[in-house]
Amino acid sequence: MKTYTAEQYEALVREIEGIDFAEVKLENECEERVCGDLNLWDGRNTVLGYADVSWSSSAPDSVSTSGAVVCMPEQKNVRITAHFSYQDYPDIEIDKSFDLIVLKGSGKREKAAEKTIDRRGRRVVFVIGDSTASPYPHSGENNRFPQTGWAQYFDKYFDHDKALALDIAMSGRSAKSYMNEDNFKLFKSEIRPGDFLIVQFGHNDSKEQDPNRYAPAKGGIDDEGSYKNLMNKYISIARGAGAVPIIATSVSRRKLSDESLEEYVNAAIDLGRELGVPVLNVYKRVNDWIGEVGLEEAKSLYKIIKPRDPRFMYEPEFLNSQFYECGDNDDTHLNIFGADKIAGWVAEEIKANVPELAVYLK
Repeated sequence: MKTYTAEQYEALVREIEGIDFAEVKLENECEERVCGDLNLWDGRNTVLGYADVSWSSSAPDSVSTSGAVVCMPEQKNVRITAHFSYQDYPDIEIDKSFDLIVLKGSGKREKAAEKTIDRRGRRVVFVIGDSTASPYPHSGENNRFPQTGWAQYFDKYFDHDKALALDIAMSGRSAKSYMNEDNFKLFKSEIRPGDFLIVQFGHNDSKEQDPNRYAPAKGGIDDEGSYKNLMNKYISIARGAGAVPIIATSVSRRKLSDESLEEYVNAAIDLGRELGVPVLNVYKRVNDWIGEVGLEEAKSLYKIIKPRDPRFMYEPEFLNSQFYECGDNDDTHLNIFGADKIAGWVAEEIKANVPELAVYLK
């Protein structure tokens, strides 16, 4: 765990207190006139570096934790709360709340169509997980280039005439909290016979201080709320739809041994054995590589960025990135090179362990 000063913490509190509704409002005029979807971030660069952000809502039928707004027949007051947490500072949890007035409506989504998948007759490989897998914007104002989740680069390894890899992982989520998200609803409604599910959690499940995300690694499949029990729910949905479930272990942090993850890695491997589900041991691939090349060279995979880092100047959008001027020093999340490398390792794991999916790889 990294350390921070009292001054840094006070600066962080001031920054979060000063966040304005304009950053998440999209087409809504103000907090008193909400009728369209909100742009709820899943992460944010702050004075202490990158924070995962998860949301809660006092009325998820009106404002979901992913920002979907439904105007009900009666006007409703809703409080949404952003929960900031840090992989490198696990003792820090700070909230920022917004009190909204959601206007009257038909009880349906007014401004945004529900997500659909452009299959074109292809199998879909759903990837569900946390910030090490999730996609990040690489263009536009205040984008997050070069931060990249490995599944953001996964689709390039597939024969696009036959299969589509769909990255619906979300930053800051655990096996427990992801089930509150619109992406989970998309997965449940869209998975079909012959599809595949890769599910990867662990980084946020260990946060005992957060009851919305914590899922103990100890406990069996039948122990409600345990990591195994929750992971089995994803597996059961996939199997019930006639799809093939696959477990992926977590991406190791830049450590020679990532003790906080290892009990979840072991639980994932045990669960695969108990249920007859193939396991992609991503943790071992990454951690073995770190052991081979050393911690210094391993920086090349992670979001360790110098201000105006010359490695990323080939991408013009880097000039608009959150990290262009301030850089970052993050041993958990990946840069674009690390994401691509790990996506390649995942493809190799599939070739070795999941022959029925391997036939769709290039």
